[in-house]
Formats: sequence, structure tokens, C-alpha cells
Amino acid sequence: MMISVIIPVYKNWDLLAICLKSLADQTFPQNQFEIVLVNNDPKSGIPENFNLPSNTRVINQMLPGSYSARNKGMIDAKGEVFVFTDSDCIPELNWLEKGMDLISSGYDLVGGEMNLFKPEGGGDLAYIYESRFGFNQRRNVLEKGQSITANLFCKKEVVNTVGPFPEDLMSGGDFVWTQKATSSGFRIAFGEDVIVKHPSRKSISELVKKKKRTIGGMYTRFYKSYSPLQKLRFSIFFIRPHLSIFTYKGLSIMEKTKLFFATWYVECVGMKEMLLLDFNKKSAERS
Repeated sequence: MMISVIIPVYKNWDLLAICLKSLADQTFPQNQFEIVLVNNDPKSGIPENFNLPSNTRVINQMLPGSYSARNKGMIDAKGEVFVFTDSDCIPELNWLEKGMDLISSGYDLVGGEMNLFKPEGGGDLAYIYESRFGFNQRRNVLEKGQSITANLFCKKEVVNTVGPFPEDLMSGGDFVWTQKATSSGFRIAFGEDVIVKHPSRKSISELVKKKKRTIGGMYTRFYKSYSPLQKLRFSIFFIRPHLSIFTYKGLSIMEKTKLFFATWYVECVGMKEMLLLDFNKKSAERS
């Protein structure tokens, strides 16, 4: 069964090189999968002397957004199973093998585990923040029937039935798409040993950028359709102080205090972004 690994790329070629090295070393036979890189910033082009594995193709997508890039990749892909990850991710060497074991056992989709690591030069506070509030694929898959596209396997027939990712979203489209698939009757498995490693953000400022991007997806998916009362309730809940942080185990009182104020700050920035979008003061951010 041929596999197509689809990866959107937006300028971050240095991180992509690490991802590709991991794909080149997979335990899964190299002649049974292709890598489809979708350059979502064609003006930048591939850097000189950039090393591409022999089973790699590069295509361009002029329309902005990672979901439009993934849609373009799916159109050009030759595989019977589509596998998604991001250019800053590092799959474990048995990633494809373990994911395909679940697909072969009868599942239509697999949402794999995400392991966070602190990148070189990354700050402790940003790492602690994302460790506590970042990826929770077990809950995503088992409780909500959804998965992020940083670690997602799906049969081509799922795509043929569900259709493309929503291109009007810059964030959250993976949840919308996978929930649509599972609501249509397709079976999804949680891949506990289908592991992709993901670097934490290096600083609080990077977390703020991420929050602004994800808020754009939240605004489009549900907030803009709320009634004024629903928006008020959501806003109060969203910026509530996370006092539960002081009950977290494994952190010193100083780490808990720093995390408390960092979390409150990031959430308040996010709520401000939501209000700016709601009052048409700006457009949703891409990155």
C-alpha cells in the first residue's frame, strides 16, 4: 500500500531538513512512500544545496494557509494513505510503520502521540507552558474524535468522502475536518506509539504569536456566530485566572507563579485579538 507523506512548508527550511532526515531513516520501506512538500511561499524557493530524499517531490501552492497547502498536496499525492505532519516536527524512526499497523488493522484514521521537547535556545517558562497546555492527542482522539495534522494518517477514501480541509481557516481546520470524518462513520485510532516530536515555542512572545493565530481559527469556527450574551460569557471564562495552576505537581512555587501570570497574559492577549477581529479592526494572523 503506497503512502504519501504531505508536509506544508512556509519558509522554515532549516527545521524541515531535520524532519526530512527522520523520514529518510524510517523503518518503513522507502520505496513504499513518497514525500510531497507543498511550498506555501513560492517566492522563497528551495535554498541552494538543500538535500531532498530521492522519494520527495516539491509542489507550489500560491493560496495562503497550511490547509490550502495540504489540499494541494492531496490532489497531487499518489498514495492510498495520506500522512500529515508539519515541517518543524521530527517523527520517530518507526512512525510510518506503527501508523500503518493501525491502518492495516482496520482503522480509517490515526491520530498519533505528540511528544514535546525544549529546542536549543528555548526558555524554561515557554516549555513548561506548552507542556501543560499544549498537545493532548489522547483526549483529542478518544474523547472528541479529532486530531491535529501534525500527526495524522488517513485513507484516501476518507478524503474522497469528506472533501478538502476548510481553506478559510488559518487554524483549527484539522479539528473541523477530522470531526467531520468521524461523524461520517470513519473509525479513528489513537496511536500511542505513533510518535512525532515537536519543539516547544522558545519564548512567551512566540506563544503570543501562536495564540493570535489560533484565535483566528476559533473566531471563524464559532465565536463570530455567538450572540452578544454568549460572547460575554465566553470572554469572562476565557480570561479567568487559572488558579488551578497552583495545584500542579512537579513545579516549584516560583515556577507556578511565573506560569500563572504568563498564562493570564497570553489569554488576555488572545481575548484582545478576538475582539479586534469581531470589530473588524484587523484580519486573522497566519503565523
